Amino acid sequence: MNGASAGVVPVRETHDESIIAYFSDGFTMDFIRGETIINGVDDPPGVFLIKEGFVKAYSVSKAGQGNLLLIHEAGDVIPLPWALDGAHTTGLYYEALTDVTAIRSSKDTLRTAMGKNTWLAQEILKQAVNIISTYTQRIQTLEFRSARGRIISELMHLTERFGKIHGSGSIIDAPITHQDIADSINMSRETASRALEELTKEGLIGQDDHLFTIIDLHKLQEALS
Repeated sequence: MNGASAGVVPVRETHDESIIAYFSDGFTMDFIRGETIINGVDDPPGVFLIKEGFVKAYSVSKAGQGNLLLIHEAGDVIPLPWALDGAHTTGLYYEALTDVTAIRSSKDTLRTAMGKNTWLAQEILKQAVNIISTYTQRIQTLEFRSARGRIISELMHLTERFGKIHGSGSIIDAPITHQDIADSINMSRETASRALEELTKEGLIGQDDHLFTIIDLHKLQEALS
């Protein structure tokens, strides 16, 4: 692992520092953008609490195509399914989407702490529910037949998860690329880029410092319907 470089944006700090207290037996690790944190072959080396940065969870098809499943942010615990039931999903990779700082501990420590502290158990349960909600949203997005429909649905989902007020619209405060969007909705990058360019020309979306912006969420919703 390499030390994270300064000035990485966007990054978020955990909103509740008390989560970190349950990882006090662990140690801080830095990963550079693009570095694999957990590979899809071996058992995870432990449970990671993300302190700063974004991590993407993805699988790889037999044809070698990446399928983006989830984007984790500061405060998230990975890999949560393994931490809770002990089973590791073979073929599921976790990679630093930006420079990342994380605390590694053991799943036994986390599960023991959850058994003793109701608040922590509830916080971890919320994360598990969010994962299920994200997968449900992904299935709903894939039900759209057109590239335009899938793109709009995914942008609305990303806005719900990472959106912040930005002028009269919203900004998706996560380092999402055209390729990331394409990988999340089973689409080629070229097709995704064409659909995104059309929405930009229509004045529905834009970009600010490499982050996607939603200029008018209501009109974007209308375009989906």
